[in-house]
Amino acid sequence: GYTVLPQRSSHFVGSSVQHSTPTPTSTDKNMLTMKKGKSNLPPAMRSQYARAQEMETYRKQMIDSQTFKPTSQGGDGLPVFNLFVRTSLKNMWYPCGSFKGDERSAALCQSYASNGLLSGISKNQLDAGVGGSLFRDQAKLEETIVRGYPQLRKEKGKLEYGYRLSYEGLSEEQEKIQVVELKEQKGFLDGLKGVFGGN
Repeated sequence: GYTVLPQRSSHFVGSSVQHSTPTPTSTDKNMLTMKKGKSNLPPAMRSQYARAQEMETYRKQMIDSQTFKPTSQGGDGLPVFNLFVRTSLKNMWYPCGSFKGDERSAALCQSYASNGLLSGISKNQLDAGVGGSLFRDQAKLEETIVRGYPQLRKEKGKLEYGYRLSYEGLSEEQEKIQVVELKEQKGFLDGLKGVFGGN
């Protein structure tokens, strides 16, 4: 018998042997490792790099907050309350969720949109309802907000809240963000519980 050598798949070119199946070189492996590995920044520059990344994230959040498109009213005719929060500097609003109202809030929105005699009273009741509902879950709400916007953590307990109403028939002025005061009262937005929990 005889043994077949692996050079069967090779061919001679001059005095050298070239294999038809190329094998990965050590350079290729190194390149792959570098792509998958962590950045090779010197320790002194790592904190600067992390800070730069943090600033870039903050910049994107600022852009997002300025171009935020509120959730529109659903097909069921119920209003949607788009929540916002800002710091004591009052320089910009941060979107922090939205929730749907109930039939009572829809009736108030209808009255508010009609701009009739009771429009102002309806608006006050909407503000009070949102403020009362947020007051009940303020601690959980603020924890959720500072997780999403870490730069607001130092403002915890001093944040100012507002909402933008989405409901058919509202004027451009009525669709602007309305500032609300969080205080204990009977809120009509019972569905708010659980919206900010568990995330």
